[in-house]
Amino acid sequence: MARLEGKVVIVTGASGGLGFAGAELMAREGARVVMSGRSSSVVDRASVLRSQGFDVTTHIGDVAEPTDVRAMVATAMDTYGRLDVLWNNAALVDVDWILGDTDVVDMSLEHFMRTIEVNTGSVFLGAKYAIPHMIASGGGSIINTSSLQGFAGDTNLTAYGTSKAAMNYLTQSIATGFGRQGIRANTLAPGLIPPPQAAAAQPGHRLEGAASTQVVLDSQLLGTVGEPSDVANAAVFLASDESKFITGQILYIDGGFTAHQPTYADKLRQRG
Repeated sequence: MARLEGKVVIVTGASGGLGFAGAELMAREGARVVMSGRSSSVVDRASVLRSQGFDVTTHIGDVAEPTDVRAMVATAMDTYGRLDVLWNNAALVDVDWILGDTDVVDMSLEHFMRTIEVNTGSVFLGAKYAIPHMIASGGGSIINTSSLQGFAGDTNLTAYGTSKAAMNYLTQSIATGFGRQGIRANTLAPGLIPPPQAAAAQPGHRLEGAASTQVVLDSQLLGTVGEPSDVANAAVFLASDESKFITGQILYIDGGFTAHQPTYADKLRQRG
């Protein structure tokens, strides 16, 4: 039996690398999937999966808008009659937006607040409207995509990191508040999985410093970058009954980046 047979899943940010990889794998594991995105590209992505015989539908909307999120959940209920899993994966990662995510002196308040609104507010809204339906179906799993950026300070990506740190707390709050009603909530914390915008960065630009592959690899135990499938596999695990006793946790998918002392890279260089 497929690992997600009979489950209905919503994936936000489903037209992007991580989201599409997860939606595809969840469909392959037997789930019926609502693929949510902010543009018609999610429809094109869904058609690829439908052509392979998978049961997917789509919703286009802004995950920071209550009306759109309510409609997204309604799409799952109207189409499939239940909701078992919500993967809050959408985030502001457009290259122009990331380039504007600097420090507290140079960044505008509007930029900061919009990042929080989308990256964290979407998790709040998704849970708000999904949980009652999940409880009615006997429980459910909420998965939130965080980032290593949310665990320590950096010279840039100030708003992004703040939004992910808030998400980590919100995840545990959801797990605590609704655990007795069958709701699990967990966070995925991916490490270096290069997005398209990393390749677009110009040498010397702040984004290049944030996304530089070699800088991260120097402090990564496995010495390699991750792939969208690495995150998708973890999401399927948290969506499945295999993780039925796991809630309120952060699952690091980072090649060991967070497992060592800050001097690790320096010690490797000293060894030659």
